[in-house]
Amino acid sequence: MQLFKKDIKFVRSLGQKKFRLESGCFIAEGLKLTREALSSPWPVHSVYSTDDAFIAEYPQTIKVTSHEMEMMSQLHSPSAHLVVVKHVPQRIDIATAPRIAILDGISDPGNMGTILRTADWFGIRHMYCTPQCVELTNPKVVQATMGSLFRTVVESAPAEQFIPALKAAGYRIAGAVLNGQSVYDCVFTNRHAIVIGSESHGISPTVLPLLDDRITIPGEMGAESLNASVAAGILLMEHHRQTLARHE
Repeated sequence: MQLFKKDIKFVRSLGQKKFRLESGCFIAEGLKLTREALSSPWPVHSVYSTDDAFIAEYPQTIKVTSHEMEMMSQLHSPSAHLVVVKHVPQRIDIATAPRIAILDGISDPGNMGTILRTADWFGIRHMYCTPQCVELTNPKVVQATMGSLFRTVVESAPAEQFIPALKAAGYRIAGAVLNGQSVYDCVFTNRHAIVIGSESHGISPTVLPLLDDRITIPGEMGAESLNASVAAGILLMEHHRQTLARHE
């Protein structure tokens, strides 16, 4: 397949939110992310590579030069592989989702992507994001997930819409606050939805009154607070440890 200037312009434009929304597409770069996208249920718009061996493996791939890849890439050091993926809004089936996490106002793309990757590691592949969260298809979010995005169902919705539905389905809502019960004293089950609040303001005033369990990560409290993705890792690890132990 032939590459045209309009293709380069289109792929490059996906670095901007406006054009991602208009086209319904986003990009993922690197061999791992490209392979993850191609093996996932997500619909693929187009694939580009400078690698002949990869092109032989995936014949739909458009061959490009290193210079052309550099013009399309959002990375400082472009990879040899790039895929354009169609974004299909996702919906969580609360009745069948085994475990759920909630991201409330996570605005930093690196934190957002890292939390998705961490949740995937601990087996949580269904996540709600409040509308104040950074866009899921932001290139920095996509890169930080390291492919976990393509294994995770992420629904964006107002908290006042999905939290009552979770409670009606038997979920308890647990959120990290500065002055709460120690995370090590909280008894977690698979029917706990863990809330991670924003980096700057914590859990929002909308979500805070809806918490069933207010939990704190104990420490020496030298720093003002923990990074959101670090806090998420600690909470999700303890949740995983407890629920795994009960099934052994």
